[in-house]
Amino acid sequence: MQFIDSHAHINDEAFDADRAEVIRRVFESGVYKFIEIGCETAEWQPALDLCAQYPLHTAAVLGVHPQVAQTYTPQARQQLLELFKNPHAAAVGEIGLDYAYLHACPQDIQLRVFEEMLAFASQVQKPIVLHVRREGEDYTPYEQTFDLLKHSWQPAPGKYPGVLHCFSARYEEAKKALDYGLLLGINGCFTYKKNEYIREAVKKAGADKLVLETDCPYLSPQGKRGTRNDPSNIPLIAQWVADYLNIPVEKLAEITTQNALDLYGLK
Repeated sequence: MQFIDSHAHINDEAFDADRAEVIRRVFESGVYKFIEIGCETAEWQPALDLCAQYPLHTAAVLGVHPQVAQTYTPQARQQLLELFKNPHAAAVGEIGLDYAYLHACPQDIQLRVFEEMLAFASQVQKPIVLHVRREGEDYTPYEQTFDLLKHSWQPAPGKYPGVLHCFSARYEEAKKALDYGLLLGINGCFTYKKNEYIREAVKKAGADKLVLETDCPYLSPQGKRGTRNDPSNIPLIAQWVADYLNIPVEKLAEITTQNALDLYGLK
């Protein structure tokens, strides 16, 4: 079996002491590619540098996270435009709305920058990696996300124009995402005992609409919570998902790996 971690932060300082060793273990685990996310200006070039070190095994997603949306300036936009000339720059993200962190960046700025990032993705014709996080049971950020997709986004060519990263919502939100052609990014959140609503939504969506991710070093799966996450946990997450969907894990690996390749335009 071969897996892809479709969303990782290997350049995070949590890996500074042993990054090369972690990556070696990742490849030994059956995860043969991981997608590095650079979600603020200081992370963009390091993400591409990591791709240069492992050119057959990774690609970069570059964008501005909603928590730091205020850093997206005209100068940053021009820098990002130049970086997307690099063949390793595969998608725009993670972008979106995070209403659990309005203290870090106000709603009006998040909305404005999200709209600008969607326009940027439309211009460079790259898929999008969406970060949508609600506060409590208020699903407003999802509603606003889908409204902006409708009015401010021209989907990139390709089988899948984007992914709803770290899917943590109901089937109602999953269905709307799928209607836009998006995949659902499934990570350790799927394994947590309280998240039956996520599992039920994923079951209704179907395995063919999924990619696997860790969002490492965060969100370690059940049984490893409280420890640093890394892409070598993808097979464990896959086993949880396969068991819940009642399909062989080998089949899930085949489906999600191909979905990730199609999403990011990889071979």
